[in-house]
Amino acid sequence: MGTVYIVQFDWATPDASGIDLYVFGDYGRAYDKFKELICNERNPEMSWVGDIEFDDDGYPVDERYEFSFEDNNSGESEVWWHIRDNSDWFMHSYIDLLVMEVM
Repeated sequence: MGTVYIVQFDWATPDASGIDLYVFGDYGRAYDKFKELICNERNPEMSWVGDIEFDDDGYPVDERYEFSFEDNNSGESEVWWHIRDNSDWFMHSYIDLLVMEVM
């Protein structure tokens, strides 16, 4: 048995949506991709999320956004970064690093 690490980017805007999957054989490379996707989402030239103001702790200032994250970078457990616009429930960016056992 072995372990694979899947970075899943589930996104939707008013005019498009998709799920991008990236598969890695080691946690470090998967975690780097996870962080890269978050940085891209925070870039106003790449995503609607980039227009959101975040506080010093990394949470959106405006309460219209539902936000949750777990980023312990333990090298063993799953981590995630999820944000959704509560005024448009379809609009979201969910980034997950999933740990899966394979046979």
